[in-house]
Amino acid sequence: MATPWPRRSTWPIPIDEHATNLSAFLREVLSLIERNGGQQPLPADIVGDIIRGALTFVLKTQHSPDLGGLSDALNVARTEARATAESTARTLDQIKQELKSTVELVQQSATKIQQNGNMAEEARAAAKDATEVGKATLEIAREIRNKRPQEQANGPMSYAAAAARGVPLAGTYNAQSVKKPSAQTQREVIMNIRDPLTVQSLRTMNPSNLKMHVQRAIEQSGNENIVNVKIVSSNQLKSGDLSIKTASSREVEALRQFADDWAHRIGSGTTVQIPMFGVLAHGIRTSTMDMSKLDEIRAQILQDNRPFIPRAEIRHIGWLTRDATTKTATTITIEFTKPEDANKIIDEGLIWQGEVFQCERYERQCRVKQCFKCQRYGHIGTQCKAATACGHCAQEHDTRDCPSRAGQAVTRKCAACRGEHEAWNRQCPTRKDEIVKARTAYEMRPRYHPVSQTAGQNVQIDIPTSTIQRRRTSQPVAATQPMQLTRNRSQTGRGQKRTNAGTNVDSMDQEISSTQGSASQRPHRQIIPSRRALESTGLNTRAIQNNSSHHMEIDSNDDA
Repeated sequence: MATPWPRRSTWPIPIDEHATNLSAFLREVLSLIERNGGQQPLPADIVGDIIRGALTFVLKTQHSPDLGGLSDALNVARTEARATAESTARTLDQIKQELKSTVELVQQSATKIQQNGNMAEEARAAAKDATEVGKATLEIAREIRNKRPQEQANGPMSYAAAAARGVPLAGTYNAQSVKKPSAQTQREVIMNIRDPLTVQSLRTMNPSNLKMHVQRAIEQSGNENIVNVKIVSSNQLKSGDLSIKTASSREVEALRQFADDWAHRIGSGTTVQIPMFGVLAHGIRTSTMDMSKLDEIRAQILQDNRPFIPRAEIRHIGWLTRDATTKTATTITIEFTKPEDANKIIDEGLIWQGEVFQCERYERQCRVKQCFKCQRYGHIGTQCKAATACGHCAQEHDTRDCPSRAGQAVTRKCAACRGEHEAWNRQCPTRKDEIVKARTAYEMRPRYHPVSQTAGQNVQIDIPTSTIQRRRTSQPVAATQPMQLTRNRSQTGRGQKRTNAGTNVDSMDQEISSTQGSASQRPHRQIIPSRRALESTGLNTRAIQNNSSHHMEIDSNDDA
């Protein structure tokens, strides 16, 4: 039986498939040869197919590329690509650094432009303030220069002239000579508002609606003492508080007296502000006052000073500065509810534990006021709408959150003058200007608190009875008997000479008028101070002012 030899006339073009088919064809032919044991000769056509397949495969192999060279080419290409990538990365880094430097330069330029703008604005404001201060100083100097020749020409005031003009002794409180508050101030009620929601709600009202809102709250109180009070205006202040004005000062007193009946109807967190009149007492030993026992201190002060202020009421007592307890002796603030009591203490001094301490009027406007939100001057944080500025570095964050407090190195910068120091530094030019303004206001402030006309009529001021001519109580002067202004030349009538400059002519009049309510017809002569006392009025005043060794601490960081 003849062997069926395989046939292959064509071969695939791809070399891989060609090699596979040629290998399979040769294995099949070799297998048939081994099976027939060489009994049948290999056909010539099969040999031809084998030869043609082998030659075709050899030709394809010769024309195929060299894999070693290709591998080397790939390795070279890979190396060049890696080098190119590294070079590109370095170039990108350089570009990033250049862009970052450019951005920093732009930011620095913008900051310098802003600083120049702020400095120009501050320079304009400072120039304006300096001009105003200069004008005021020139006007004061002109007044002093005009008055000096007149005083020199007139010479010392004579006894008769002083008596005719009713000049009081030096350093005494005359209720008629004290400046009265303005009419608007006497008709004004201030309402403190501590609820932010109430503040925002009232800000949405115009003055007309706000006035009607206040009027409606008073009418709804149901209190017959205030139900007929008429509000003429109502304005909201920068702090959020309300300024309410009535038709008369009596209505103001009624609103303050019955505040519990109507204040809460304005909104939550509203209270009527009770005006207080402050006094500074200098040289108080800190060891004698424990501010944790305010009630005891208040009661002791009222008891010690009862001869001068028998019906006084004290609302606040405190140290003038925060570091007061570190000192041996310092200044305290005492705030009275009536200006007459504060003025009397200014004249007589404060008695405390058997000592008399010098006093003066406490004026909050005579202190440097700095906002610890924006670090500017002239207002406080509760009234500030500006952006927050750090007191250490002038950046837009709270001073308590400054990185310098955590130990980090931060460049010092003043938000007020842009200098290289903290905002509260005493060498700051802006702060120095504010100190000058405060000192000017301190030097020009009145000696006494203003007293309203109604309140001034009820002032009671007592003087030592040794300066009053002795009277017979069994024969008092009739109420309708006119007083004789004559000079008492007798040694008995003059009484003992006194060196105390605290005697008050008005007090004498008050003492004499108190005896006119009885039925005696015997006339009494009014006691007039001695010639020497009247002629030394101006000298005593200047001596008291020049010998004053204590002054109000103008530059202080706390809000006393």
